[in-house]
Amino acid sequence: MTGRHDIWDGRGFLEVDVPVSGAENVMVPVIRAIVRSRDDHSLILLQRRADASEPVYRCLEIPGGRWRSGESPLAAITREVFEETGVQLLSVAGISVEEIDSHRSIATVRPLAIIAGVEGAFPAVHVVLTAIGTGVPRASVESQDVRWWPIDDLEEHMGTRSDEFVPSSLAALRAYVGSGASTAG
Repeated sequence: MTGRHDIWDGRGFLEVDVPVSGAENVMVPVIRAIVRSRDDHSLILLQRRADASEPVYRCLEIPGGRWRSGESPLAAITREVFEETGVQLLSVAGISVEEIDSHRSIATVRPLAIIAGVEGAFPAVHVVLTAIGTGVPRASVESQDVRWWPIDDLEEHMGTRSDEFVPSSLAALRAYVGSGASTAG
């Protein structure tokens, strides 16, 4: 079942179908990662959106996407990063799993959370993890110009060309760089 809700497309509000539970519109969480290179920790993985129909077409972003029902945080981010970039995650920080009983576990995630749509548009919650990855980045159906960015170049680009970023990714990167984590080993 779906409902209707307004979203901002960069030019104006559009009414779109959204999932419904009972009588309430339900948002689907997004999981993203700030991925540093195993071989050079001063490099961060970025991509540009490849779908010309999207308002964020050709904008820079960190990899990620919709978190599927039944996926663990680790499975979701590993799948999304690989699907979009071809990069394999070697480690993801901030996830711990506690077994409740033989049939249930609970994951605790210490991420950065970015909330879009706070002005009344359909909200999106982006759970942003940090990870170490390896591999040669490649484009996909969803992404283009996928590559490792030197942190110094990225910081300069964020300051001078912030309009080239997907807003939620820019917010996550600014929080990451501002936290000092980007300079940690």
